[in-house]
Amino acid sequence: MTKTVEIKNSEYFLLSTKQKDWLDKAYKFANRVTVDSILEADSQNIFPYDLFEAACEVGFGSLPFEPGFGGGGGDYVSFALVNEVMARKSVPIMSSLGVHVLCQEPIYAFGTLDQKNKYLIPSSSGKALGAFGLTEPEAGSDTANIQTQAKMVANGYVLNGTKVFITSGASASFYIVMARLITENNNGNTNGKGKSDTITAFIVDRQTAGLSIGQKFDMLGMRGYSTCELVFNDCFVPSENLLGEHFHGRKVALSSLAKGRVTIASQATGWAYGAIDALMVYFKRHPKAMKKTYYERIGHLLALAASTRIKTLEAASLVDTGNLSVKDSSIAKWHATDVAMEVVSEAMNIVGIECQDKSLLLEKIYRDAKAGQIYEGTNQIQRMLVGKFLT
Repeated sequence: MTKTVEIKNSEYFLLSTKQKDWLDKAYKFANRVTVDSILEADSQNIFPYDLFEAACEVGFGSLPFEPGFGGGGGDYVSFALVNEVMARKSVPIMSSLGVHVLCQEPIYAFGTLDQKNKYLIPSSSGKALGAFGLTEPEAGSDTANIQTQAKMVANGYVLNGTKVFITSGASASFYIVMARLITENNNGNTNGKGKSDTITAFIVDRQTAGLSIGQKFDMLGMRGYSTCELVFNDCFVPSENLLGEHFHGRKVALSSLAKGRVTIASQATGWAYGAIDALMVYFKRHPKAMKKTYYERIGHLLALAASTRIKTLEAASLVDTGNLSVKDSSIAKWHATDVAMEVVSEAMNIVGIECQDKSLLLEKIYRDAKAGQIYEGTNQIQRMLVGKFLT
């Protein structure tokens, strides 16, 4: 594995001892992952479940939650640091860890005691993997346009519809699924309001009859995450798997997605530093390339990467104090992913044709960073959301 470049991480000086411990665990774990295994997961587009289980054994799989249901007892600043390291090293479970925690979040917040015992405890150990069923062919960033329906029947609900681009979908044990609840009285609407007011959240087990894995996506970036379609065809979900209340699905989803965007920001920070790490490896191979102008350009890239780390850790600290807003998470996500693309693009320009050397991981980081600008709400949508807060 490429050795980490010694960079002055002055942004870390206010970390607590516990947060530094999580950071140290992340580096120790990531440094054990070989470049060959990273490239294999990427080229073959296969999710390394054994690596995910190993990460959960360290405590990463439920890091920011209280120990009561198997949580790691950490905080979101620590989780952000772990995600940064995972992305910096291109560890091929990075995104799935983020989504896994994203799925646990609403169960902690809205789940019943039985749901917490059933899903959170095995999730913490890696014996269960969660996936988030939100995106649809006609509802990407526009979550209000969800078409999947849930019809009330005796003792439960019947789901019909399709979800797409579901990270970890083909490997997951359970799914947090958003659907429009149809009752005899509302015909898809509540009190004459729009479709978004009928969205309801469910926990759906992988083995549920009527649920099938559809197309598996051969992605440009973020490969190796079992990204796929979920197809619901008269899929019966028992009443005890309702998550939260009827028609409160957007509340359930948004409570998690805001935190998920902070996770993406931390991953993007890692991509930026990973690109700089690759530059340092290149310069060791070609010491004559280390001219003054390149030193100046590296300083510029380091400044950009540091700005994303600071903004991301600030947003993560707002999660821990209960003060995170959609505006804060949107700014962190769009700034970090745009910066990551800028840093890796410039690094590739400096390296030139050798950027295609897969062992540098530059071209992989480039593809992943591009995906980061798009998923969990495109950066254009993030700027639109922030604009609504400012007008």
